[in-house]
Amino acid sequence: MKLERISENKIKFSITVEELEQKGLFEQEEWKNSYMWHDLFEDMLEEVQWKFGIEAQMEITVEIESFDEREVCMILTLEADEDYSDWEDIHEEAPSGERHLLVFMEDIEDIISAVKRISDVHWWQHSNGNTALYFHEGYYYLFIDDLSLEERSLLEAILQEYGEISSITKHVLMEYGMMLIEKGADRELLRFF
Repeated sequence: MKLERISENKIKFSITVEELEQKGLFEQEEWKNSYMWHDLFEDMLEEVQWKFGIEAQMEITVEIESFDEREVCMILTLEADEDYSDWEDIHEEAPSGERHLLVFMEDIEDIISAVKRISDVHWWQHSNGNTALYFHEGYYYLFIDDLSLEERSLLEAILQEYGEISSITKHVLMEYGMMLIEKGADRELLRFF
């Protein structure tokens, strides 16, 4: 069994067919026995820990890169637990009393319609509200900041006709989303559409 570290969390294993036969994996119906494969993966993870000092107490993805009559090459990807550590924080409900509003919609046409609708509200022209447009994981997010509580309540009612109030925070959008329009998104969209 040969190991090669490809990246920080990926390791390539090259195992000869002879080694697999010695473990009994190609005998009759034994290759279907999941326990034998489990034992093989346990051996592989022990080897990773011994050679690279990586604790394998995390999610692991195994891909077969190549398979021929001489050897099998597999790529093990170790997913760190930290990737999911902020999952709870991302989806917390926004506290009431927030002075911003974040709405997501699947289609840019819905965003444009929503912006046209709020531009028809007479007090919006005089509002201090700032709008930004983001794209994240297949959705468009309209972020409106600097609202009074009354303005937020009215806009929330209007915008829910076009999309849904988002439970992720603006910080997540700023970190992981793609900013499309940083300021005055409503005016920019109305100017072009």
